[in-house]
This record gives sequence, C-alpha cells and structure tokens, in this order.
Amino acid sequence: MELNARLVIGGPQGTERTVSLAETEITVGRATTNDVVLSDAKASRAHAQLVFSEAQWTLVDLGSANGTLLNGQPVLERVALQPGDVITVGDSTLHFDHGLAANLGPLVIETPADLDATLADVTVPVQLNDTRVARLAIQTPTGTWEVPLQQESLLIGRQNDCDVVLSLERVSRQHARIERRGDEFWLRDLDSTNGTWLAGRRIEQQPLRDGDTVRIGDAQLVFKQAASPDDLTLVDAGGASLSRGAGRPRQPVVFVPGLMGSELWLGSEMVWPNVRLLFTQPEIFTLPETVHLEPRGIVGEVVLVPKFVEQEQYSRAGDFLEEALGYQRGRDLLEFAYDWRHDVRESARKLAEAIDAWPVTPPVTIIAHSLGTLVSRYYIERLGGKHKVGRVVLIGGPHQGTPRIATDLIHGVGLLPFGLFGDRLLDVIKTFPSVYQILPTYPCAIDQNGQPIDLLADEHWLPAEQIPLLRLAREFRTELGTRSSVPAVSVFGYGLETVTDLQVTRAGDGHWSKLAFKAKPGGDNRIPEHSAILDGSDVHPVQQGHGSLYVDNDVKARLKVELLR
Repeated sequence: MELNARLVIGGPQGTERTVSLAETEITVGRATTNDVVLSDAKASRAHAQLVFSEAQWTLVDLGSANGTLLNGQPVLERVALQPGDVITVGDSTLHFDHGLAANLGPLVIETPADLDATLADVTVPVQLNDTRVARLAIQTPTGTWEVPLQQESLLIGRQNDCDVVLSLERVSRQHARIERRGDEFWLRDLDSTNGTWLAGRRIEQQPLRDGDTVRIGDAQLVFKQAASPDDLTLVDAGGASLSRGAGRPRQPVVFVPGLMGSELWLGSEMVWPNVRLLFTQPEIFTLPETVHLEPRGIVGEVVLVPKFVEQEQYSRAGDFLEEALGYQRGRDLLEFAYDWRHDVRESARKLAEAIDAWPVTPPVTIIAHSLGTLVSRYYIERLGGKHKVGRVVLIGGPHQGTPRIATDLIHGVGLLPFGLFGDRLLDVIKTFPSVYQILPTYPCAIDQNGQPIDLLADEHWLPAEQIPLLRLAREFRTELGTRSSVPAVSVFGYGLETVTDLQVTRAGDGHWSKLAFKAKPGGDNRIPEHSAILDGSDVHPVQQGHGSLYVDNDVKARLKVELLR
C-alpha cells in the first residue's frame, strides 16, 4: 500500500475534509496540536493514531475515553487498515482510502438537487506532512521543495553532485554546508564568492534556529526544526505553563481572516456562513446593499462554496493560540471580523479603528490569511499601522493576485458553463469590489495570437457594468505598493495543482469568446507560489492547500517561533 493514502472526514454535519496522508505517524483527536483535529466533544484530546510501517497503515486507540471503532468493531490493539475502512471517533467518521486527485474544472449546477449533490461531495483538501524530522525548505525563482536533514552533512551549491543543487547565478560550485553537531545544525559558508546570508548579514558559520531564513544568491532556504505535536504547545492540558519559552511576555496578536471568513448578520439572523442561502437567495449578498449586513465574528465552521472557496474553520487558528500558547480572546488575541465583500480599503479602515480601540501595548503582531493579508498590508502602509505593528505573518496572500478569480468574474455561453444556480452565484460575486482587488497584477492570460493580457489594465474582457470595479482595483493596487514597512514573513503553499495561466480567444474588439486555463503543481491550489511571496519578506513554504494553511502543524510551529521572538 502507498504512503499517500487519504482520510475523508465527516463530522455531525456531514463530510468536511479530505486529508492526504504523507507522513508516517498521524495523531487524531480534539487537541489543536494533533495532525487531524476533530471538533467533536466525544473525541479525546489524543484519541487515536495511524502509523505507516512496512508498506502498511495501521490504527491504534490511544486510551481514549469513548474508544475507537473500525467498521463498527472496537479497536483493542493495533489493527491493519484497508481501503474502504470506516473509522469512528466520537460522532466523527473517517473513511480510509487511496490518494486524492485534484479537480479544478467548472461544474454545472442547474437544480436544487444538483446543489445538494455538489455540497455533499465537496470537501476541504488537506495535506499532512512529516514535521517530526528537521527539514530544509528551498525556494528559488524556478520552484520550491524540501529536503529532510537525516544525514550528518548537506552540501549546497551549483555543482551537480551537491546534495542541494542551486543552478543560479551568484551561487558558487560548492557554496555552503549544513552540519549536524550533537543536537544542533550548523550552517557553514565554504568561502563562497557572494556569501551566505542570515538575518541580513554575511556569516561564516552559525547555529540554525527554527525558522531561520538563509539567502544564497536568489534562493531562500528555511530551516525547520523537528516538531512533534507536543513541541507546538507552551501550556499543558490544565492550562499551566510549560518551561520552554513560557516566561516570555506574549505579543498581542490580531488575526485577520480571508474572503468569506467573517460571519455576516441580518439583524438577529446569521446569513453567512450559509451556502444554500448564497445560491438560492443571492439578492441578500449583492452589492450595492439593499439590506445592511453586519460582520460579528470570524467563521467557526468549515466553508465550502463549490469551485470558489473551500476552507477550514477560521476559529481553529484562535483555538490553537489559546490552547497551545496561552492567549486569551479579547485580552491579547483580537479576531477581526469584517465585511469581506467590500473594498479592501474600507475593511482596512475598520481594522485601524479596532486596533486603536484595543487596550493593549504595541507592538502587535498581525496574522492574516488570503484576502486578510491585503487588508492588513493596506492598514500598515496607508493608515499608520506601521507605528503599531511589529511584525506581520502573511499566510497564503494574493500579493500578485490569482488567475483563478478571473474565471469567477466572467462566464456564459462558450466560456465557463456553471448552470442556473452557478450563474446566480457568480452574478453575486461579481458585485464584490474585493474580488477584483485579487486579480493578477501581471499578465497571466495569453490570446490566440500569443499576445499577453493584463487583466487589471485591459477593460475589454469585462461587461461595462463591471469596469468601475476594475478601476477601483487598479487604484487599490497602486496605493498598496509591493513591499512591507514592517518585518514580514510570507507563508505560502507549494506543490499542489494550481491555475497559473489563462488561454483566451478574443474577437477584434477585445472581448473574449473562449476561455481555458492551465494548471500545474505550482501553488496551494488557489494562489500561485510567486504571488504569495511578498517582495523583501522572509518565506515559509509548506505543501498545503490554501484553505488549510492556517491550521497546518508546520505553520503552527512557525507561528510559535514568530510569537516568541
């Protein structure tokens, strides 16, 4: 059996996540430091474990209070798993099967039955990666990959027989070496011509700390210390502080979710998240508003909008900060809710007001995901946030936009057939100013004559009623800039099938008559790698889907590093 199996996880409200298993030990339970976290009161904090050994996956119960079932039978000892097996943990079911294939194409939703069937099938794709060994993540202009640090030394350079080959200018044939010295890893420059750089200074040799970013030529190499679930926490199950780093004061944290990540209320009724309402009564969400919707909190459930948004519970990020690092919501953790439909600049102004009214001592750290990274950056660059923010962690940010969004803004006969209900959804989305603000800032489309198309500059591809929103997006991008005034780290997904290019047939007047897209393993399935890296920032690559980045254990380990600086 292959290592890369999958779990399709269903909770009390139905299927929520499809988890790809790519590490050899998987812990399952209620604690936020597990590999698979279950929002299930009947699950124990550490409930069960899946182990891959000798080409076989096995399941073991970890002494849970309510037990683990396999195909309805109690698991009393380690038992082998077969494709099709059903694991029951509390009220959750985990279907064990082979690997997962990506599905990026359009879908047709014509009837309520089509909608129900689609919502029943769609899941959040989650990758589980092995964090229990030290790794070196390498990001270059041509690709991103990771190397486990399992040998005594690792040679880095341009020469083909190096362990890490960097075929780049300004990289020497044998440039640097990483050496294991006891429990530490040391980086040593090998008298390279252009130097090895760490924290902005040229080094000869230096011990590596978790999260260190090394620059060699145009490559960035990130050291990731080995991290088990226990290494992610500073507090025990009873809330008491553990020794490692527990005596340091916590930096106040603001968490800013992405598109569709905040609840919207109409009076006493919560209208979002409610996917069926979005499809069947779209006038509630259409802008300009006929009714006023108020943001009142971040989303606490899985959100699945077919082909548009598939994302984990945003509240799980705050749960981790509280449970593992000792934060308290409202005291030193602010979860910022905003109306994600509106102009990013309007949301940034609301963020400024919220931070100004928050009784904490600066500097604060902002952790933001997706659209929230642009909200945070605009606050920092244009609204005085650089005087209050000490550091910003940008997770899956569309800093140069995403080609996928163009397919959500244009549809019809000969372009993308979505069906009656799908078209109604897109008619709503195309009224949101924020959606135009994540269009690519670079030419990502090519017409039938090989001519590049800049979607922000070319107004021919959209109907007349959408052009004012396109112009607002151009204004926003000009004001935002391309760098950060405060130290920043770009957490980005790599290696997953992602739309990177559009192929267009257009008439003589510039209007499109046909649209296709090209995808490759070059991002997080939503944002291309290069777009999610803010110029001048440190980087933290992780092989994870866009909607699951902020709950990935690799990312949690990096958040712990950032918050203990």
